[in-house]
Amino acid sequence: MKYCSINGQQQTDIAVTDRGLAYGDGLFTTAKIVNGTVVLLEKHIERLTHGCQQLKLQLPSNISLREQLASVVKGYSLAVLKVMITAGSGGRGYSRVGLGDNAANIIIMISDFPSHYETLAQQGINVGDSKYQIATSSMLGGIKHLNRLEQVLLRTEVDERSEDDLIVTNCQGDVIEATSSNLFYWLNEQLCTPEISTSGVDGIMRQVLIAKNTEIKVCKTSFEELKYAQAMFISNSLMGIMPVKTYNNRLLDVDVVLKLQRRMKGFI
Repeated sequence: MKYCSINGQQQTDIAVTDRGLAYGDGLFTTAKIVNGTVVLLEKHIERLTHGCQQLKLQLPSNISLREQLASVVKGYSLAVLKVMITAGSGGRGYSRVGLGDNAANIIIMISDFPSHYETLAQQGINVGDSKYQIATSSMLGGIKHLNRLEQVLLRTEVDERSEDDLIVTNCQGDVIEATSSNLFYWLNEQLCTPEISTSGVDGIMRQVLIAKNTEIKVCKTSFEELKYAQAMFISNSLMGIMPVKTYNNRLLDVDVVLKLQRRMKGFI
């Protein structure tokens, strides 16, 4: 880790009573730093603002957060930014009653950018199907909250297998996403992405891709349908558009993904 601050003070210590640690009571966003600026900064601030509203957390003004981020990232040419907001310390049990008006903790961290992403973005990755299913929740669907145990188990499964990543469904069998990224695929020459209103994370890159490519169809799909996909990629704020070269050992068309990469270069 290159940098860490809590509520504007450069430090790494946080109270063991923090609700983010005890209950996962909070949310986060992860962004790419390029040449001293945060890529898609406004989108990330929107995510934090919306997530705080959904989780009923008090977020400091967007202006102060924007200024703080601009100040801490300016010395980095290529790095990873993570912003976490926790409910802070207080309350009793699950209840937040007794928390002060300014109890929330804002944690800003900067770390090294994964050096292998650039190579993989050209060569593509190997992807399979996960044996796990993730839960559905009308309360939390789409929010990047701090409860990430499902993703920890998914990543453990990836580490135990030969693939680079895995695709997961919800408990209804609907395809949702990869372990830490959104999924896009071409089926019958139609570019599609799974519907994620009750499961998964509504990624920043997913939002941008849908906004800039009106032909993308948001729909429910299954592992059975993915068997017939002609091409596929995963995306998040760090990797951008990552081609899938094999899905369950079946070769896919990488060229169509690389073409989309080039078309989206100015936006991501």
